[in-house]
Amino acid sequence: MSYSYKNRLSAFEAVEMSDWQNWIWQEQNAIRNVLQLKKFFPRMNAAEFERLEKWQKKGLRILMTPYVLSLVEKDEEGNPLKADPVWRQVFPVFADVEGADGGRLADDAAGCIGGGGIRPDEYSVSNENWEEAAEMISPIAQHKYDNRAIIYTIDSCLGYCMYCFRALQSGDESERHGGMPHWEKTVAEIAKRKQIEEVIFSGGDPLVYDNGRLEAMLKDIRAISHVRAIRIHTRAWTHNPFRIDEEFCGLLKKYDVTEMGVHVIHSNELTDDFHAAVGRIRNSGARTLLMCDTPLIKGVNDDENILRELFMGLYVAGVKPYYLSHNMPNIPAAVEQRTSVKRGLQLYNRLKRRISNPAMPEYIITHKSGKKTVPECEEGTPDFIYAKDKSGFPIIRFKNWRGDWREYLDATD
Repeated sequence: MSYSYKNRLSAFEAVEMSDWQNWIWQEQNAIRNVLQLKKFFPRMNAAEFERLEKWQKKGLRILMTPYVLSLVEKDEEGNPLKADPVWRQVFPVFADVEGADGGRLADDAAGCIGGGGIRPDEYSVSNENWEEAAEMISPIAQHKYDNRAIIYTIDSCLGYCMYCFRALQSGDESERHGGMPHWEKTVAEIAKRKQIEEVIFSGGDPLVYDNGRLEAMLKDIRAISHVRAIRIHTRAWTHNPFRIDEEFCGLLKKYDVTEMGVHVIHSNELTDDFHAAVGRIRNSGARTLLMCDTPLIKGVNDDENILRELFMGLYVAGVKPYYLSHNMPNIPAAVEQRTSVKRGLQLYNRLKRRISNPAMPEYIITHKSGKKTVPECEEGTPDFIYAKDKSGFPIIRFKNWRGDWREYLDATD
């Protein structure tokens, strides 16, 4: 019996194991609104329900599968503990939900959007996604780096994360750009660009699609002779690991998918169901590499021991910790979810000698102009300068991969 099945909510006591381990059943029975949450947690404080109502009125979504809820630690009355690291990822526990829109970046002292030197054109709700128009080779495909393109296959996910920089993509029509209507144009544009060697399936989450749709997409991309590598990014591993079913694993082998980008935040998510999903891929004979991108989130994993347990757990499971990503500025409730880059670096540096080298990821910041590795020197380097803007708010001036100077909005601890 799996841990998640054993710890399912009482409302699911009669559910058969075969249903529980069916990814479609998980999605069909997920919590998506306040009324459903009240059914499962009738003893929760009314203020918590009000918090969720405010969150959803702002156009922000929730989706908690029964699987995810089984991982959340409960109190003696059966209510989720607010400090639980899984609960903090899927429920708006923030003090300031009213101000929890993308671009609400300044700390308590600096105030809200427009303070601290924040540039609305770069960090506001209305321009959340950050893609440069010139890089979009179709409405759903971006070609930033020379040899690879990313396809935003869909705007929905198997579950929604509070810290996601695309949290607003369904609430605002201007933030939607994924979907199949643009697929043929996208494939044609990639076929024209001989320098594109790798195609990345992203979203949303491409694993929202069923295996038939995914196979059609993989077949189209594999038919492009100059595409050597295919990557799929998903959070299915922690929202709904049953989505990694045997049929899907067969597609990884059939179309020689090079890598799966796995997103895991805390070691509590490394369950036996997670390990079973890894095992299904290994048993399929697929050569697919499993690489993990872990955002650094205040109050969830900004702790040396928590990160150590996570990275070693991934490493032992056969998943390479690839990126430790500093949480992006344009997220809801940024004040309550972002550490400073320097604090992240201090955690990172303390881990360096306490953990196997292959278990250490690369610490990065992500900017509109591309990713940047954070130098290990805590005082910065000539091309990575810790500074403050004219209002005294912390920023980082850095030279990007093109050799251009850019500014990144940091956070305060």
